[in-house]
Amino acid sequence: MDATQTDRTSEAAPAPQEERAARHLRMLARAADVHMEIIEATRTEAVEAPQPGVDYGQRIAVVTRSLRLTLLLEDKLSRQAEEKRKAAAQREAAQEDWHGLRVQLAMMAAAYEVSGDGEEADRREAEMHERLERPEVVELIEASRPEVAVAALCRRWGYPVRVEQWLEMADEAMEELGFLPPQDGEDDPPADPPKPRSAAPARRKPPDTG
Repeated sequence: MDATQTDRTSEAAPAPQEERAARHLRMLARAADVHMEIIEATRTEAVEAPQPGVDYGQRIAVVTRSLRLTLLLEDKLSRQAEEKRKAAAQREAAQEDWHGLRVQLAMMAAAYEVSGDGEEADRREAEMHERLERPEVVELIEASRPEVAVAALCRRWGYPVRVEQWLEMADEAMEELGFLPPQDGEDDPPADPPKPRSAAPARRKPPDTG
């Protein structure tokens, strides 16, 4: 089984905690139905065949209080489950944002490294920024691993395919700015990561190929 299949399997299979929460919600829903059945049966008996000495109003009041508590608990669990789903979706979106930012910074690094000073650097920066905002490029970045996306974009736009170097420079830029991709068990990243144009990697002298 490859990585893609593993990811899909993990996404499709709910965690044990989620399974328990769903089971508890089903149990509470069934309990609420039982309460309603008792109320209906009590009403029917009170109207059609009342028993001597039975306080049907009190019986219904007791069941109604129990039903209200059941519904409150069901609502609480439902809101907790929804909050967990939203938090998971936010974490996933944050991971995608950091993935995209890393690729964009890597491509900005490539543009800076091969450009000259002054107007040439400014032109390449503006051109790269415009290219990275194209829908088809955004889609490519989202659908590919960083190494694959950077290599494909370098070939498409005629930049040296030095993928490890460009990604390393992107990581250094993110570290210097304090915007690192979140690791397992660490706090979530800041809400507003920097844009590539304002966080361009520092220039490096190209390696001596002679």
